[in-house]
Amino acid sequence: MEDIRNMTVGECVLFGGERWKCDSIVAARKTVGSIAFILSIVAFFFICLYRLWRSLADRQIIYLWFGGFLLSIVGFFDAPPDNGNSSSCQFSGWFLGLADWMWITAMFLITLHTFMLTVRRRALVEIGTAGELFYHGASFGIPLFIASLPWIGSAFGPAGMWCWISEDEIGWRFADWYVPIWLLLIVIVVLYIITIYKINKKRSDPGESEANQSTKRLYGQAKRLMFYPGVQLIVIIIPTIHRIHNAVSSERVYGLMLLHAICGPLQVIGIVAVFGITLYYRIKQNELPALSTTMKKHWATIRCQSEPTPVEVQNRVQNVENGNVNYGNEIAAKEDGLGS
Repeated sequence: MEDIRNMTVGECVLFGGERWKCDSIVAARKTVGSIAFILSIVAFFFICLYRLWRSLADRQIIYLWFGGFLLSIVGFFDAPPDNGNSSSCQFSGWFLGLADWMWITAMFLITLHTFMLTVRRRALVEIGTAGELFYHGASFGIPLFIASLPWIGSAFGPAGMWCWISEDEIGWRFADWYVPIWLLLIVIVVLYIITIYKINKKRSDPGESEANQSTKRLYGQAKRLMFYPGVQLIVIIIPTIHRIHNAVSSERVYGLMLLHAICGPLQVIGIVAVFGITLYYRIKQNELPALSTTMKKHWATIRCQSEPTPVEVQNRVQNVENGNVNYGNEIAAKEDGLGS
């Protein structure tokens, strides 16, 4: 296996000097990353527009969005420099791990929360309590802890055309990411299967008729949330195949590396797509107001805040009547859009 720690982007020793392959991988990663970044900003706009932070479930989606947003930023990072042990490359590798674990931790906690509500009939944590503070701390603390473990073995470095856990640290790669990620995804799928089975059973139970509306709501929530781990299951396949190939063979497969390079940003695009579809579904089910209604409401709020109150109008009139002409001119200029 060639020593990628001595790789330069210009020479592209990964593919025997075929620079166009390196350039195309970098270009594809940054292009798809740019699209993912823009879509993340759009998603954040709708989160703010609909104020999707008032319930615990919505706040969990924000954590999921934040992990995706960090992944979109990773797409802009440069390829490994000449010195693979540089601090910038190590930071880039750590940041990539943090972004990945932020997303998967949020996904697991969302699944566990839905499971507890539907199967155990109790919330994972009570809103507004110390338990919720611990929950939010875990949403950041667990990814930070796991992503930082490779620092112990100085394992961060070049991982092909980007920085992560270096290729000679195969054990760290599988111990810190691929093995736990697949185990977590299996647990997530099993929990969702149990959740939907229990909900379907409740819907067919005549004794649950008085709680039918609540059951429908929980069923719809669980059904929508299942698409998020589905995105991860699809996207993680190619990177896993690529890293297993790296572990058993020194041959570089251009197609595998190209697909792996865009899988991270594609994951973000998938997250945003699911968010948009579920938002549309919630609007159609009247769980949220229509977009036009929400926009008009915010615009009316802005206009009310910008218009003077009756007391302010009276004070302005009194100032003008008292001879404070400069004050009156200043107010008039601001209302005409001429003031600062």
